[in-house]
Amino acid sequence: MEPAQAIQELDLVIGRVTSVAVHPGARGPSALLSLDLGGRGSREAPLPIAPDEAEKLVGSQVVCALGKEDAVVLAVHPHDAGLVLIRPDQEVEDGSPIA
Repeated sequence: MEPAQAIQELDLVIGRVTSVAVHPGARGPSALLSLDLGGRGSREAPLPIAPDEAEKLVGSQVVCALGKEDAVVLAVHPHDAGLVLIRPDQEVEDGSPIA
C-alpha cells in the first residue's frame, strides 16, 4: 500500500481540547481529554500525562485518529523529553481532515 493511500484510510482530524478530567482506572498518571471535532461531534481521548499538566491543553488543537467511538491523540515519545503532541502550526477549523 502506498503511504498516501494508507494515510487516507486513517481517519485523522483536528480536534480542540475543551476540558480535562482524571482518567478513571488508569494505572499511572493519565488525563481524559474532551475533544471538539467541529461538525463531527465530540469525543474523549485518554492521554498518559498528569491531569494538571493536561489542563494547559484546554483551548489548543491536536491531531487525532478516530475510531468508531474512540479517539487517540497523536504524540511523539522522544528519548530525552516527555510526551510531545502533534499539533497544527496555525489555527484551522475543528474537525478538519488531515490529508
